[in-house]
Amino acid sequence: MTAERMLIRAANTLPRFLSALLLTVGWNSAFASTVVEIGKILPPISITQGGQVVIEKDGYRIAPWSGPRNLGQIQVIQYVPGTRRGGGLYDPLTERMRTELEFASYRITAIVNLEAAAVFAKPFVRATVVAKQRAFSLATLVLDEAGTGEVGWDLTEESAFIVTDASGRVVDAIFGEPRDNDAARIFHTLAGLLKSNDPQ
Repeated sequence: MTAERMLIRAANTLPRFLSALLLTVGWNSAFASTVVEIGKILPPISITQGGQVVIEKDGYRIAPWSGPRNLGQIQVIQYVPGTRRGGGLYDPLTERMRTELEFASYRITAIVNLEAAAVFAKPFVRATVVAKQRAFSLATLVLDEAGTGEVGWDLTEESAFIVTDASGRVVDAIFGEPRDNDAARIFHTLAGLLKSNDPQ
């Protein structure tokens, strides 16, 4: 699919303010996945080797996870490799979201690809993810032991930051490391989507 056809599809399926935004910025990172497309429902994946971190009184457990879940909510889904670089890839963007947007108005899921981690580093990565789940209980953190998400979403850049609307359709995405104005664009896309979804 050409960039022109993708943008035409976006204009026909997304709110007008989002379509105008995408047309002006030239959304080049779409070519990093043949599965995740603007205006289309994000395909669900099921992670059974690993899963969601569930904090319990005396520890934690890992539960099989299928998603995205919580349809009916605007969502942010991050998929990152379990490496030092991957762990901080979208931190500036998520920190801005945390300080400037109302967290309760959208759902965030972070999936960590443990298959990308070195064998000796995997216990540390797991412990770090569990600690983050304890600190950020409203987020959903998932450990992907087999790289299921990378394959299922055809992430040639190995990581992604995806925003979906309440129906589960992809509104915007970053693949791999943010380039140029990617982070600013996707922040304003999310902020605009939240504003348009506000009943007030």
